[in-house]
Amino acid sequence: MEVTVTQFKAKCLGIIEKVQREKQRVIISRHGKPAAELIPIQNAQSGTFFGRAQKTTTIKGDLFTSEETWDAEAE
Repeated sequence: MEVTVTQFKAKCLGIIEKVQREKQRVIISRHGKPAAELIPIQNAQSGTFFGRAQKTTTIKGDLFTSEETWDAEAE
């Protein structure tokens, strides 16, 4: 589906609902040229935004300790 910027502005909520419901992309054009693309989110998980990468991230060590001793008072 392709819409102009003016059409998108006028019908934004309806277009977003259609993308969500039908899982189809929308190209938004300006002056006859594609300017943006609205795509449905695939496999969206309900719940919080935080923690989405918990099964894809590995902690390799302590981020706050360099194991190097230093004195903040020393010049």
